[in-house]
Amino acid sequence: MRARPLLLLAATALLLAGCGTTERSGKVGDTLEANGIEVTVDEVDNSVAVPESDVTGLSQPAAGSKLVGVRVEVCSDHGGAIGPYDFGIETSSGGEAKLKFPQRNYATSFDSLRDDCGDGWVVFEIPEGDTPERVTFGFADSGQAGPQGAGDEVDARFSWETGS
Repeated sequence: MRARPLLLLAATALLLAGCGTTERSGKVGDTLEANGIEVTVDEVDNSVAVPESDVTGLSQPAAGSKLVGVRVEVCSDHGGAIGPYDFGIETSSGGEAKLKFPQRNYATSFDSLRDDCGDGWVVFEIPEGDTPERVTFGFADSGQAGPQGAGDEVDARFSWETGS
């Protein structure tokens, strides 16, 4: 009887060994990876153009703000959706940017993907006097239910220095 609790404890420890957060950092241009997810920040654009033809206002920054564009590439073999909401910007004042979605500033937007690769632009609003210091990405997927999903978990936290 005494071996049973020890066996259960050992099994639990093995299951938890696959859990945890993978944290990676780099600079713009680097591809960061964690358990089936690859993310690259190709470019940070501090001079996002506002198209004259935009009558919706979706491409305009709010008063006192400016736009920052981030060109990303993402590949994933997980079923969980990855979208622009998984990205962020940390600014020179220590604040975080506000996602500008949907946007019409770029012809190619990064929208959302599952089990595939995609790329495009993600646009943020930051205070007018700030600069983007770091692009961030966070994604967590607990994997599939049942034995076939064992080891599919991912909790990725990535960041890229912008050099601004």
